Amino acid sequence: MSEIELDNMEEQQEVLSENSEGPENSEFSETSEAAESSETSSEASESQEPVSDTEKLVRSLVSDDDESEELTIEGIRQVLDAAPRWFLRQWKLLLLCLVGVFFYITNGYQAQVELMKETELEAELKDWRYRSITRVSELTLLCRQSQLEEKLREQGDSTLLTSKTAPYIIKE
Repeated sequence: MSEIELDNMEEQQEVLSENSEGPENSEFSETSEAAESSETSSEASESQEPVSDTEKLVRSLVSDDDESEELTIEGIRQVLDAAPRWFLRQWKLLLLCLVGVFFYITNGYQAQVELMKETELEAELKDWRYRSITRVSELTLLCRQSQLEEKLREQGDSTLLTSKTAPYIIKE
């Protein structure tokens, strides 16, 4: 049966269940009986059409009836036999999905490696900044006039002395 006929059957069953609650509309129940008889006649005409076992299995899985056949090993085999055909028809899509997953995973790993390198380089840069600040402060300490004079005295060079007079500014 087609999906439209299945939908019509469900609607008719709902109408029948509503009618069974209240026998007030006898005319409506007669029309529903007529629809039911036409439904059985359409089912009879459809039963003449060949229906594959896979289609029967799918219908039994989709239907909510308790009357449907239970899932058997044979039915499971039929579904599994149909699966390889589906994979063969969809191989391009599956390949595209696999390539996408591959790129997604490799991109994640690459991003992690780059983040680790970045944190490592930031730590190294911080270390070099501290070393630079230390060297600049040591150089500033050594270049002070008082430090230079003290080193000269330690070496025994007494010819250089601090000037007692202010420097002269030469004007042009």
